[in-house]
Amino acid sequence: MTGEVVATHIWPPDSEVPVETSELVLDWGGPVGDRHYGLTMNSDARQKPVFERGTTIKNHRQISIVDVAELATIATNLGIEMIGPGIIADNICTAGLPDLTALAPMTRLVFSSGVVLLTGGENNPCTIAGRMVAARYGGPAEAFPKAAMGLRGITGWVEHPGIVRAGDSITLQPY
Repeated sequence: MTGEVVATHIWPPDSEVPVETSELVLDWGGPVGDRHYGLTMNSDARQKPVFERGTTIKNHRQISIVDVAELATIATNLGIEMIGPGIIADNICTAGLPDLTALAPMTRLVFSSGVVLLTGGENNPCTIAGRMVAARYGGPAEAFPKAAMGLRGITGWVEHPGIVRAGDSITLQPY
């Protein structure tokens, strides 16, 4: 299966919202300038069964990726016209990968630029993304998790660094 990059964004630590970029610079820590950048991260509620909150672990959530088809379905579920790229803090928005959220973990996303990302699995919907949608389009933030379940996209990390731009093609390679 192949897709295409529609838009790229970073969410700077000092910004209220993600900002569109003409190119997404990726090194071993992920998107340079993004609040999720780094080789390590502090564990949170998702790792509670294994780690005490705040434990330093490998950052497997460097990158957030969504597809326009799944954003459209979330918007329909919320009763709004659309959700644009970058609104829910995605770093890469794709087209042509309508079942992106269902990709198996450890699938390689090979970009025409030479960048390779490994997928970590579904990015579970949360009210943080819900607040971003509500601020832009209205509606209750609490409705987002249910409307986006199984559609929120995926997380991943850099296997081979480089630059990703809108228009780059993406090929999926099972691990």
